[in-house]
Amino acid sequence: MEDIHIPPTISAYVIDILKSPALLIGCRANGTGISKPCCEYDIMVLSNGDQRHEIMMVSSYWMELLYFPLRSRVLKETPDSIDGIVLYDNNDLELSSMINAVKSDTRRTSNKPAIARRLLISCLMRYAEIERMSQKSAIVSSMLLKISAYEIMQSLVFFSGLPGSPLHQLDLIRRALEPDQIESESISLALEIIGVERATTSVLRRSIPSYSRLAANRYDRPLIEAKIKFLYESGMTADCYYYIGKVCAEILKSLDRTFWHTYGKLVQIGMDLSMDVEHIQRWNSQLTVAAKRLLGSHRTVIAG
Repeated sequence: MEDIHIPPTISAYVIDILKSPALLIGCRANGTGISKPCCEYDIMVLSNGDQRHEIMMVSSYWMELLYFPLRSRVLKETPDSIDGIVLYDNNDLELSSMINAVKSDTRRTSNKPAIARRLLISCLMRYAEIERMSQKSAIVSSMLLKISAYEIMQSLVFFSGLPGSPLHQLDLIRRALEPDQIESESISLALEIIGVERATTSVLRRSIPSYSRLAANRYDRPLIEAKIKFLYESGMTADCYYYIGKVCAEILKSLDRTFWHTYGKLVQIGMDLSMDVEHIQRWNSQLTVAAKRLLGSHRTVIAG
């Protein structure tokens, strides 16, 4: 575990300007050494107001403010985020009390395995649409398949209890995950579908502008672009390719089919999609088998 350093300018902003109960979460708070210079300081802020999440720079550091109502159940409902660092509390120590209550709850369990299983079920439910769309729109079919491949990777990260941030995901799977045979085969298949082996600087130069157009309305676009720039300029080509595709996948999942069809070329370039229908259909069948095997190997056992 590394020593957790919180820049004085970040602390001062929270204490002197925010003046609301605030918790440092995310990769900067877990002490695992996975954070990179481009990583933000994620601040969970409990407030009586109705503020929207926001991104800002304090001195030379990125900071993301994630606002939740003071009486929110977010801490009780997301115990995986509870192991943060209290930066500021009110006079009644409400934030510290909530954290202590959750930590002392002997029934406390991680919600990551449940999320992982939902991701795998999502992959299975997408099979028929990918198959149908392969005959109507190779772009949409390939996009949906790549989304499923990213969900397979995300599920493995959550099953292993690792941090789920897209920026660190590929590196964590590479360095920290100790997969069994089923997981290893699933990772190989998912990475083949995602196309990491195609990652080159020329592909990235095409994908980055398309990502920027897809993310035009996101509040955190400047931060994501800073991360892309860091990975690209650091020569981390595969990680940059994976990260762009993952963020595009999350954006496109939230959009409707009209957008997918209308802006198909933008989607194709942003996600560097394969247009080989035969490959799409074969990968779709293989990924469905992989999702079923992973669900079977991570079946929840309930004592009777």
